[in-house]
Amino acid sequence: MGKLAVVAILLGLAYWYWFGSHDPPAGRSEAERLQENAEIMQRCMIHERRMQSAGGIAGVVDAGSSGEDAESLCADEYHLEKRDGQWYAK
Repeated sequence: MGKLAVVAILLGLAYWYWFGSHDPPAGRSEAERLQENAEIMQRCMIHERRMQSAGGIAGVVDAGSSGEDAESLCADEYHLEKRDGQWYAK
């Protein structure tokens, strides 16, 4: 009977580890989500500007593209919209 209890506990721990321990916490605050969205947009816009600069150097893209282009591309890609200076999920 003791072996059965140990096996049941091990199976329960394995189940928790495999399915439950990797999930992000569900109770994130609004401020944490807004901060995460801002970081996502910042990384994406840096990447887009670099890509636009590389395209301009290569003569493929108009080198005069503005940061607004990068902002709208990133917002569409991550389904975000800017309201009151913050990035919210659509």
